[in-house]
Amino acid sequence: MKITKKLFLVLPLTLFLFSNNRFVFSNQDNNAETLRQELVELEKHAKPIIEIFRKVPALVNPSVVSLITEKKVYGGDNHPAQPANPDQGPHAGAIPQKGLGSGIIVDERGYILTNNHVISDYSPGEITVVTYNEEQYHNITIIGIDPNTDLAVIKIDGEGFMPAKFGNPEEVQVGDWVIAIGNPFGFQQTVSMGIISAKGRTHVIPLALPFLYEDFFQTDAAINPGNSGGPLVNLRGEVIGVNTAIATRSGGFQGVGFALSASIAQETVETIINTGAIVRGYLGIGTQDITDEFAMKLGFENKNDMAKHFGLVKGNGVFVMEVWSETPAFKAGIFPGDVICEMNGDVIKNSLDLQRVIRHAKIDTCIVIKVIRNGTENILTATVEQQPEDLSGRTYAAFRKQDEPSRFSMGLIVNDVTYEIARSLGLENEEGVLVIEVDDNSPAGHAGIEPGDLITKVGTKNVNSVIEFMGIIEEYLSSNKTITVYIKNKGFITLK
Repeated sequence: MKITKKLFLVLPLTLFLFSNNRFVFSNQDNNAETLRQELVELEKHAKPIIEIFRKVPALVNPSVVSLITEKKVYGGDNHPAQPANPDQGPHAGAIPQKGLGSGIIVDERGYILTNNHVISDYSPGEITVVTYNEEQYHNITIIGIDPNTDLAVIKIDGEGFMPAKFGNPEEVQVGDWVIAIGNPFGFQQTVSMGIISAKGRTHVIPLALPFLYEDFFQTDAAINPGNSGGPLVNLRGEVIGVNTAIATRSGGFQGVGFALSASIAQETVETIINTGAIVRGYLGIGTQDITDEFAMKLGFENKNDMAKHFGLVKGNGVFVMEVWSETPAFKAGIFPGDVICEMNGDVIKNSLDLQRVIRHAKIDTCIVIKVIRNGTENILTATVEQQPEDLSGRTYAAFRKQDEPSRFSMGLIVNDVTYEIARSLGLENEEGVLVIEVDDNSPAGHAGIEPGDLITKVGTKNVNSVIEFMGIIEEYLSSNKTITVYIKNKGFITLK
């Protein structure tokens, strides 16, 4: 009986544990089934969004092509030919150079928009276009290129192609869903989605071009090597940008991609198709947006402090950093240090606004420009001229940040006297500007000014920084006054 009692006590507990487990499993099954039913209902609400992400690629894919570039590079220091080897023919040492890209069909006659950097190193016979239905085209015609926007237009033979439709980039807002389509790593018709992370990005293309036009959407839609030249589209299937670049430390996508705004792309492609070339006007200035970072480099607390100093309304305007000689800006009387706040009555908030006005201005037309100079409003008129190929050797005046040298037309480059410079020169304080370069065939050179000279005055005005130095020089230049500078241990010297 004692044993029976023990068994009686244990068995109910064991039965309870098993039954309890069945209860837990049963609850879990019920919960899972409930969740499944809830997801089925929720999916019904998501169906329209799902359909959008299905239909947009179905609409746009036929307008997207893949570009394959390939050529052979012969010889060179890194891959020298081996003519002494009897087994090698006349093309010994040939190294294949391959590239990938994407393109957008913009006309049913076979015109294709892509990035210039995709095709710039290749001749037409070295470019293959693969369409949506996997047809390959080798007979390519390069219609025109525009390095300043990194765009190019090519053409394939045939008719009846499906052109993409351009959307209105002005309607795009940060947070909008977008879709990128292209040929990343050779995987054709790849679709990725994301949002617009930012608008109006500049300093994206790492090219040293004098007339670079940049207005980029930033997106987290995956863009990788091979996507260049492909479309970034909105949820209506309209092209709002041309995928161009990524910011990466790995060589692959890291969440930061850039697409050139369709506002630039559309007008560029239309001009190239209609004329075969791009002709634009220019002013001949270099500008800087007024930001907190820039304001602090100029010695202000922030951009609001800088705006107050210049008398700018709501901080609007662009700061003129450089003016080239014999350019429309030079002839109009624009100086480094000026702040351009209006053009033809339109408020100029940043460099993109200025760029748009100039981009749309016709050659030989006049632009009325409002600038703020030393707190005073000035109205100037510039006549738009055709862009030259380059501006080499034509620098008139430049306004540099505090940590960079500055030049003006007398042939002189100066820099701020930092604490380290003052200490190395044995100076008691950091007043003046230090001459770091002199053009021998210039007024400064003829006057005997030498690198290492310390300028402490311009005329009777003390100079404590590059900003003050350039401001006073501009005043003298604008009024055609003789410029006299005081150099420590040398005295006054006149620049003629």
